[in-house]
Amino acid sequence: MKPFFTLATVASLAAASLSANAQFTVDGKADAAEIGTGLGKYQLAGSYTGTRLDGDRGLRSVYVGYTATTLNIMVVGSAQAANSGDYRALVLYLNTPARAGAPAGVQLGGNDGQSPLKHRPTLDLQTDYGLRASVGPGATDVYFSNASYVTGTGAPTAGTDNYVGSGNKNGTAVTSTTAILTGSRFAYLNTATLTDNTNNAGFEIEIPLAVLGGTTPLTAGSRLDLFAAYTNGDGVFFTDVIPQIAGQTTALGADPNFTTIAGNQSVGFVLGTGVLASRNAVANGLDFQVYPNPASATAKVAYTVPTGRQAVSVDVYNALGQRVRSLAKAEQAGTQEIALGSLPAGAYLVKLRVGDQLTSRKVVVQ
Repeated sequence: MKPFFTLATVASLAAASLSANAQFTVDGKADAAEIGTGLGKYQLAGSYTGTRLDGDRGLRSVYVGYTATTLNIMVVGSAQAANSGDYRALVLYLNTPARAGAPAGVQLGGNDGQSPLKHRPTLDLQTDYGLRASVGPGATDVYFSNASYVTGTGAPTAGTDNYVGSGNKNGTAVTSTTAILTGSRFAYLNTATLTDNTNNAGFEIEIPLAVLGGTTPLTAGSRLDLFAAYTNGDGVFFTDVIPQIAGQTTALGADPNFTTIAGNQSVGFVLGTGVLASRNAVANGLDFQVYPNPASATAKVAYTVPTGRQAVSVDVYNALGQRVRSLAKAEQAGTQEIALGSLPAGAYLVKLRVGDQLTSRKVVVQ
């Protein structure tokens, strides 16, 4: 994938130069102090609030952040099974602009019978890497692995699943010495249930930017694509995936084909800005529009709440990922139209959430 640049790049790079020492503590949780905007802060990339097939366990959310030298991802979830002897896993698939990986719509390779990454889903994002934390019943039953789908000279065989090592459930970081993403750090902090998970705990990943390779280093303005899932010990996908699939109430099974689902089953995330977009089908289904675009002082935000009264929020973010305006936060029903209002010239992202559906539109104010 080619690098994606936004109008925020120059401003974000300037901010980065002032925060060169920003860093994350890799301990299996995203503390409140680590969540925000800019270098060294996690931003929310997606959440899951739908049907759960594993009781009060599963995937909750994904956060993305970066520093001058690392890419950081926090997969929030509670992955310890209720039954002794069962295993569960939190899995993340990642595309970066730096490498050529498995194309969208092509079934991923896999060859390790002991890992959830042996499974071969068909994703609708180009996939460079897969990462997982497999969690068992014991106090130290946490096992990390990663897979590379990168092609090209010097790359491991596509689909190679490397076992990184075992950890424990208290958030202690494990450093990878494998040929895939060498020097990356993984940590898992356990919570028995999602109700107990009050501090954004789960599977935390830190990848040195230097090992992502390629000629296009990640920096402010770079676009990533992500997909997260919760699986059982055999790699069968539950309902819990990010982006969330509206109305999904049955397990997605082994080797699911996500290209058969309308819209984009991936999260586009721009470093320094935040979520670029989620499922296009959601926007279309909600009749979500910002017009005219480019916008003037008379611009409107329009959408439809499709079924009864639902919780709705409409927020406007600037090119630095900062929320600059909240247009709505209430229960609504039917067709809605809200004035965007006067904003300084620049690029903005209008995020709409209706119930458990989240989407966004980019708007340019002249």
